[in-house]
Amino acid sequence: MSAPRVDDFDLLRERIVLTGTLTTRTALHIGGGAGELDAVDLPVVKTLRGDPFIPGSSLKGVVRSTIEALIRAAGIEGLRACDPLDEDASCGNHTHRDAPLRDHCVVCRLFGSHLVASHVRFSDAHLIRCGGPSPLEKRDGVAIDRDLRIAAHRKKYDVEVVTPGTAFSLEVLVQNPEEWLMGLLVAGLEPMENGFAALGGFTSRGLGRVDIVWTSLTRVTARQLLTGNDSDRLDIGAAFGAWRTALSAKAEGRS
Repeated sequence: MSAPRVDDFDLLRERIVLTGTLTTRTALHIGGGAGELDAVDLPVVKTLRGDPFIPGSSLKGVVRSTIEALIRAAGIEGLRACDPLDEDASCGNHTHRDAPLRDHCVVCRLFGSHLVASHVRFSDAHLIRCGGPSPLEKRDGVAIDRDLRIAAHRKKYDVEVVTPGTAFSLEVLVQNPEEWLMGLLVAGLEPMENGFAALGGFTSRGLGRVDIVWTSLTRVTARQLLTGNDSDRLDIGAAFGAWRTALSAKAEGRS
């Protein structure tokens, strides 16, 4: 049986939706660029209503880079992660659409390359409003002169952060999932859930650690979409375990 195509977006066999709540364990700063009306030098990214949110690109970037690091460190034959910044070693370095897509590394099979789209989509994580005070606070920062090893002259700045304990809604969507690749996705999410992979900026200062609680996992097939039948609600723990088992089998050459 041949392996599924990397560029199988002309089909919609099934779709998985994973939802949960992301709560900041420490302060969080994802910069949004300072405007004329901002009261701080380094504000966080906000919606038009002024609520902080976490861009899906930030979430996806952390998970992808975590998986790339794991694959490279494991050194398992058959599980390869390309270097997207190296033109000669990137899966997306081809200029023609007839490039050998089957040769994509496992990370690009899941997250896409310059040639094909990603099978995984991270929605923007929006603030869960619970009343109470604003989830934003301002912190002082001082630039350091690396030569003199002292505070740089007149280089004080303000940083806006999301306070610890702030909750955001989380949603991950996967089209045409393969079980072992879903295991790879779970492996990339776990370090962020456990606080080892941080989000945003100033992570060396302790910012960006989060907790994640998954609350719902649903799967819908093409037949269910066409007939209007309800999607399947899956047990999160059992599904994660099955996907990790499929990844182990792939790594050991048993699949």
